[in-house]
Amino acid sequence: MNQTSPEVIIINEDKFNIPDDIGYLISSILILENEPLDKVVTIIFINEGEMKELYNKYYGYAQSTDVLSFDAGEIDPDSGKEIMGDIVICYPFVDHQSLKLGNELFDEIKLMVIHGMLHLLGYDHNTVDQKSDMWKSQNKILMSNGIKLNQIPE
Repeated sequence: MNQTSPEVIIINEDKFNIPDDIGYLISSILILENEPLDKVVTIIFINEGEMKELYNKYYGYAQSTDVLSFDAGEIDPDSGKEIMGDIVICYPFVDHQSLKLGNELFDEIKLMVIHGMLHLLGYDHNTVDQKSDMWKSQNKILMSNGIKLNQIPE
């Protein structure tokens, strides 16, 4: 069992142009959040139609958004690793959002990965205090990874 790095499963059926260092970013997030590395996370890149279907299924109305996280909280019986869950990124939405905010596309994608991971780690932004804590951790991870954004989406 390899506990030196998390298992990162990337599903990108539409073959979107994505950063090749997402696994490194996941490791960095876990280290900065003082979490063990023996975890499994799946990152799925989808289109707008698929995101609207997911949003409708889980929230009751069809809407597109940049990222959703789905917590699994299970243990892989074969490896013993914690299966954290899925981070689902709507590539066309994030592409458009990066242009609108003046951010590099790969940096915007990495922000979505960071944001999704923080949700899987238990962060939320429903209250002012929760948002403050989450944004503080998000900014620490961005800075530690040299990710520079002109604007962060709300």
